[in-house]
Amino acid sequence: MRGLSYPTAVLLATAASASIVPANSTNNITWPYQTFKTISHHTAEPTDNAYLFFAPDGPKAKETAPLIMDMHGELIWNGPTTHAFAFGTQIYDDEPVLVWWNGTLYPEPIGRGNGVVHMLNHRYETIRTTTLAGDFLEQVPGASFPSNIDVHEVFITKNGSMLVTANNVTQADLTSVGGSKNGWVVAALIYEIDTATNQILFSWNSLDHLDQLPFTDSLYPIGSEGYTGATQSQAWGYFHINSVAPLESGYILSSRFLCTALALSPNGSVLWRLQGRSGGDFALGPGADFCYQHDVRAFPSSSVSNADSSTVTLHMHDNHNSPIDNNTVPSSGKTLLLDLATRHASLTHRYINASGPVYSTAQGNFQPLPNGHVFIGHGWIPILEEFSQTGEIQTTIQFAAAEPRAGGGFVSARAPTLSYRAFKQD
Repeated sequence: MRGLSYPTAVLLATAASASIVPANSTNNITWPYQTFKTISHHTAEPTDNAYLFFAPDGPKAKETAPLIMDMHGELIWNGPTTHAFAFGTQIYDDEPVLVWWNGTLYPEPIGRGNGVVHMLNHRYETIRTTTLAGDFLEQVPGASFPSNIDVHEVFITKNGSMLVTANNVTQADLTSVGGSKNGWVVAALIYEIDTATNQILFSWNSLDHLDQLPFTDSLYPIGSEGYTGATQSQAWGYFHINSVAPLESGYILSSRFLCTALALSPNGSVLWRLQGRSGGDFALGPGADFCYQHDVRAFPSSSVSNADSSTVTLHMHDNHNSPIDNNTVPSSGKTLLLDLATRHASLTHRYINASGPVYSTAQGNFQPLPNGHVFIGHGWIPILEEFSQTGEIQTTIQFAAAEPRAGGGFVSARAPTLSYRAFKQD
């Protein structure tokens, strides 16, 4: 991922003067923060080439907005006061752009949203707004939205299209899991959208693949947290899609509650399932297990298109710590090597700070850096970590109050300050 090229006047327009506001002051009960006064045409050069891209959110966040900061904690750019999930830089039309999702959130345990994706150029000007119209049903009867892109994914492909997720509440036969024959579920959807025109290029619906992805595979038992499937407002979120990205000419997606990474062909058929506990279509090697994972991606350079002995390298944020298995296994970044010929999955790297383990209930991401290091955002816990290629902790960044864990490290607070994903750009 390339960094943005910032015009000097824009780069420093937010940082003319700053003051620190301590915690426990008015309207700021959890964490000290800085205030900045903006002026025009201030010129100076940054002292470090690395930048952090994250977007504080949640009930305890002092301000909800996309932020760019340097590695010294100085503000580079403060975006609009809004939800900004998946905020970071990507490449569109051979140029670096800023992207983020904004819309209406349904907080945990629903954990979804309906909104749009904003794309800004290097001058912080909006150049695209990606939307998804349609007659979608939501958990709240009668609710409707002009755009229905879900909070979980923004991925610009090499051809300029955008991969996003969505959800639709609908009726289905839930007798196989003890529910009603006319029960209600949340169907997981993915779309590939032409960014310039908002035309839908590809769509996929989890309910079209119940032969390979049955309700009985869900590790989120029907009735969990009150979602019995008996009514529309109690629709059972059995799948909970949270990422989609390219894999060869098809797609790789992540289902939180199936604890599964799925490979799709270009026409949407399921090629294989990597299930983090049973293995699915694979045998799991030592340490290759995972669950409730986020941000599943394939390393494009490591995929070999040999039909007899192809391999794929996946990375993910292994949450392993949903409300079902609360605080039993610490979160970590994982890299897995899949041998598609032998159907074997091997753990190649696990990135975890053993002296300060993080038990994140939800969200998070895994970013490979150009120098071989790995940058981990822990989602619901406001901790960002950088590791060397061999797993040594290099940097720990904390941007809000975190709930300490007895014995060291952190657990997810009931009312957290979070950043859905976080990135470092050199």
